[in-house]
Amino acid sequence: MAISNYELATKPYTRGFGDKVTTVVEIRLQDGNRYSTNQRELAGDRTQDQEDVLVQAVLDILKAELDPGSAIVKTQAQLEQANQKIAQNENEQNRLSALANKIDKVVRVMAQDSIMGEKIAYGTTYKELVELFPFAEEGKVYQPGDMFVIENPEHVELNGEGKRVLIQTNQAFTYKGESLKYLEGVPSQNGILAIWKWEGQKNESDLGTTRVPAQ
Repeated sequence: MAISNYELATKPYTRGFGDKVTTVVEIRLQDGNRYSTNQRELAGDRTQDQEDVLVQAVLDILKAELDPGSAIVKTQAQLEQANQKIAQNENEQNRLSALANKIDKVVRVMAQDSIMGEKIAYGTTYKELVELFPFAEEGKVYQPGDMFVIENPEHVELNGEGKRVLIQTNQAFTYKGESLKYLEGVPSQNGILAIWKWEGQKNESDLGTTRVPAQ
């Protein structure tokens, strides 16, 4: 169906592949023996669209090209919509970040009360708790109070406690990939950090945690 005396001049065809496919549409305006044509590309495969829909799509493009003001208004509206989505995403990210901080505080309190308070009787419980803390990152500067774990590959498990050991910094400390054995030396003895590990069964009825003392 012709719109404002415009009609399709040729059968629409596609160009490109995948998500880069466009549909080439040529429309014609005829006045007696005289006629003019305009050809534009539409995003996607539009070959199954009705003629009036395709003609109007090309006319909209032509109108935007001839009326920069209209195109600017449309672009501004699209930018505003995009900014609203970004703001919504930022709000959601902020909410999730706040939730993550609360969870982190709960985990820290649990660790301080259970591990540092020497209340954990079983190695398996110690393992589950320390798995909630991140591994030490080589080159990272840890601030006082930060907590992380390192793995002690030489440790022989006694009660399923795993090979991870919880570390808490008392002073600013840059982790450079040191082993647990090294950290139990000067850094721990100088009070730079505290090492909280599950020592295992002392006798048949005495299971507990022991802190490597800082001197």
